[in-house]
Amino acid sequence: MITTILFDVYGTLIDIVTDESDPSAYEAISRWLEYKYIYLSADQLKWLYREEFARRLGTEEARRRIEADIFKNIIEEFEARMGERRELYPDADVRDVFKSIILRFASRTPEELDHLSTDLSHLFRSSTRKHIFLYPTVKPALEQMQKRYRLGIVSNAQEAFTLPELGLYDLTRYFETIVLSSEVGVKKPNSMIFARALSNLNVKPSEAVMVGNDMTADMMGASKLGMKTILVSQRSKPEQQISGIRPDAVVSNVNLFEVLSLVDAWNASRKP
Repeated sequence: MITTILFDVYGTLIDIVTDESDPSAYEAISRWLEYKYIYLSADQLKWLYREEFARRLGTEEARRRIEADIFKNIIEEFEARMGERRELYPDADVRDVFKSIILRFASRTPEELDHLSTDLSHLFRSSTRKHIFLYPTVKPALEQMQKRYRLGIVSNAQEAFTLPELGLYDLTRYFETIVLSSEVGVKKPNSMIFARALSNLNVKPSEAVMVGNDMTADMMGASKLGMKTILVSQRSKPEQQISGIRPDAVVSNVNLFEVLSLVDAWNASRKP
């Protein structure tokens, strides 16, 4: 019996377009930092931002090499290496990245550093965000789902960005748990992030379904753990194909009412 529905955020609940390469964003942040007596050019900021993430996550080439092995069906081998502190699909908190940048050029108390890094993260997101909107069926469908199922979020996302964006549409109240990769330290499809959400809700993988728009992160990650999966498809984007990975169902046009109908039907089919 399915008791729990877990959702990705971006491309599933909220549509968003960002551009972290936009020079104007770094110009705006550079000018803002001047009022905090921190003097960095836009080019310096851009380089430091990328360097600090690379230092935490490893080089892009190394990540691609490791992640490519997923498609050779040896994910278990890599997950067995967790004890070596080389998690598959690592993530870092953008606030920690900005803290490191700030401390290179200024001295701040821990409290000041927390506030400044959070404000800087919000400024960065707002400066690089090009558009954002809520898919039309999300709120009315969640209202109905909440009456019959426990709801949660599992997303490759930054807490400093995503919690305010969920709040923008008053979505937080629907979810009993919100698990983000910046908090856990790994991204989907690593099983650790799914396991965290299931543990928070005290449910088994067989009692939960994952709803998302990404075949690798959402469908492969959840199915490896034994969860049912529903792929949310957008007509304007071609569906990804991954050998050996198939969602249990596909919903078109980001219609979450279809998700509800599917889960209800699965549960009804299990009744004697």
